[in-house]
Amino acid sequence: MKTVYVATMMVVAVLMLLIPLTAAAPGEAPVTPAVGEDITEEPQQVRVKMQATGDVETYSLEDYLFGVVAAEMPALYEEEALKAQTVAAYTYYIRKKNSEGDYDITDDYRVDQAFITPAAAKEKWGDGAEKYSSRILSAVKGVMGKKITYDGQPISAVYHAVSGGRTERAKDIWGGDYPYLVAVDSSWDKQAPNYISTATFTAAELKLALESLVGITDLENNCFGEPSRTESGSIKSISVAEATLTGQQIRSALSLKSADFDVTFADGVYTFTVRGYGHGIGMSQYGANCLAKEGKTYIEILTHYYPGCKVE
Repeated sequence: MKTVYVATMMVVAVLMLLIPLTAAAPGEAPVTPAVGEDITEEPQQVRVKMQATGDVETYSLEDYLFGVVAAEMPALYEEEALKAQTVAAYTYYIRKKNSEGDYDITDDYRVDQAFITPAAAKEKWGDGAEKYSSRILSAVKGVMGKKITYDGQPISAVYHAVSGGRTERAKDIWGGDYPYLVAVDSSWDKQAPNYISTATFTAAELKLALESLVGITDLENNCFGEPSRTESGSIKSISVAEATLTGQQIRSALSLKSADFDVTFADGVYTFTVRGYGHGIGMSQYGANCLAKEGKTYIEILTHYYPGCKVE
């Protein structure tokens, strides 16, 4: 038993190095695209409002980007993928930067992008801190000040962990039409270890989770109709008993990894089979790493996932 325990702990330790350093779902910034103003001066200090305490802490731009990349992307990803993430994070920041008030951006991935302080990142990395810090810092320094633009303006550089094999068009998910947030191939994502996930709910559990959205009285029989899907596969809408819900509403209510799912019903249990991880819009982080392994540069990665854009 001791041998099995040690082996198990070694596997867990390795897996911990392959995920971002926050408990937040990676690539989930933002819930809706940022609109923001064009920033003509490069910010050198970043005021971050910390969700846990409500305090506003100030970091150098380098430390802020380090913290975002450490929180949002595994440190073991290829350098060109880390660079692509850095440029996307910086572009997102200058697009979303709050021009009023006592802070520039939050560390809340639900409204902005995740962030971990460099000190906290190094503490969590433990013995690997020097190696992983060096990798991310090298990427950050290599692309400092680079941003993604469309028609000369910084874009809403949203990203996610793993697509369903093809990224989503923003218009299909959020309703806003962005010429660079369109569906592109990301078939590499189907190789991801967490590409498929499942979640099961009894009729009672499902009723409890969805009762704020629909007035359901009986779920003992299959209550899901045939869904309407986007061109990339996510559910746009589906009938649930007496109501019609969006895939995003169901994903949020049930804490599913994405809105690209199938649902089956058997023996009183609903089973959701989910593809991908995240909203599916913009850059796929796993796909970016696969492209980097194929020899693509960070610029090639970014212009693939944000077509029609430039890195400058």
